[in-house]
Amino acid sequence: MKKPIAWTMLATMALAIAAPALAGGGAKCSESAQACLNHWAKGKEKPWAGLQYDTAENGTTSIKAITAGSPAASAGFQVGDVLVAMNGAKLSDKEAMKKAKAELKIGSAVTYTVSRAGYEKQISVTLAQMPSEVYASMVGSHMLESHVSATMAEAAPAAEGVKAAKAEKK
Repeated sequence: MKKPIAWTMLATMALAIAAPALAGGGAKCSESAQACLNHWAKGKEKPWAGLQYDTAENGTTSIKAITAGSPAASAGFQVGDVLVAMNGAKLSDKEAMKKAKAELKIGSAVTYTVSRAGYEKQISVTLAQMPSEVYASMVGSHMLESHVSATMAEAAPAAEGVKAAKAEKK
């Protein structure tokens, strides 16, 4: 019984030590870890297409990844597509987008306008509930990238102090 607990603790410690290297660069979440988890929990039941995207400084939003087996993959989205509109609401119109997003439900049909290779194309997709394993992966990745590495960086000086104190006792 003690071996599984020891291995679990060892794996957790190894992950915590490796987290700063795994996290990489990029903007960090400004929320506390608990506030962030609370925010993620509210989003669990939101409709999902399976698109991951980046918004450039010039305001264009392009697809950087599509989850395999997702509604977006079935609908024919491609990495590099630039999102122009959703159900007729231009992505550049923040108020129209806020209203359009508020109307989305699991099972809703959504028509996106994308720019691909210099022309605009309409792609329709039916939103689904995000699979639990995809949700868990997204939350875990975010927590590692934005919270664990920051926590470890804050804890590192304290850990060094403990090591120094132990060395002095010997």
